[in-house]
Amino acid sequence: MKTWKTLSKAILPVLAMLVLAPSAYAADYSFETTAPQDYYKSTSYEDVYGSQYNYGGKNVVDYQIPELEYGLQSTTMTGVMERTTLPGLQQSVATGRGGYGVAGGGPITELVEAGKPGSAVPPTPTIPTTPTYQQPAYTSAEGMAYKDGHIGTIKIPSLKINMKVWEGETSTSMSKGLGHYSSTSAWDGNVGACGHNRGTKYAIGAIKNLKQGDTITYTTMYGTRTYAVTLVKTISNTDWSYLQATSDNRLTLTTCLADHPESRVVVQAVEIRS
Repeated sequence: MKTWKTLSKAILPVLAMLVLAPSAYAADYSFETTAPQDYYKSTSYEDVYGSQYNYGGKNVVDYQIPELEYGLQSTTMTGVMERTTLPGLQQSVATGRGGYGVAGGGPITELVEAGKPGSAVPPTPTIPTTPTYQQPAYTSAEGMAYKDGHIGTIKIPSLKINMKVWEGETSTSMSKGLGHYSSTSAWDGNVGACGHNRGTKYAIGAIKNLKQGDTITYTTMYGTRTYAVTLVKTISNTDWSYLQATSDNRLTLTTCLADHPESRVVVQAVEIRS
């Protein structure tokens, strides 16, 4: 009897642990899960538009109006539509879906109902034209010499200058009158000539006193042209920009500046058109 009581005391704690063990594990773990949600939304007509589809008749979808592109406006819900140009604007509406922005390339347009006020197409704006390029003019001095060798005569009435022009910007030419810059035209375009400032019979230092509008004539075998002074200026002795070829007819005269060897006096005169 004593042995049974001892055995019972040893077995009962073990049985108690076996009975309680499942409930403890059940409390620690749960195998319940929620039902998965649909990944794709419903595509049925009733779910999308909130009404049943009307076979053979009008449906909700038929009354939906697409969004207008940015820069366009509608003045009517129905009727014939036409595009007209908004005056004064030179951009075009971006045509991409959902495009909010203006792209270059054409006029912005709006939608107006045909026959309604504002439906008239305004006149097309005048587009400025690009200036037409004019080829510089040039006449060679070859074949222009008179019997004594000069190619022309320049007269400046206000300074009482009357001198022959000789080919070449040399001391020899300037000892007889004016020397023609051989790199410039001899008749059409920009005719360049040079002379001594002082110390010789043929000096043109007085051209620094010319005024705007004073006249100069140039005579060659091709005829006589009259020019009006437009520029009298002191420049550097390395500035040759005024001898560049031009499309109009002009004279460019240069001479030294007294006591300033680093400088030159330049006079330009443009042909007077009758």
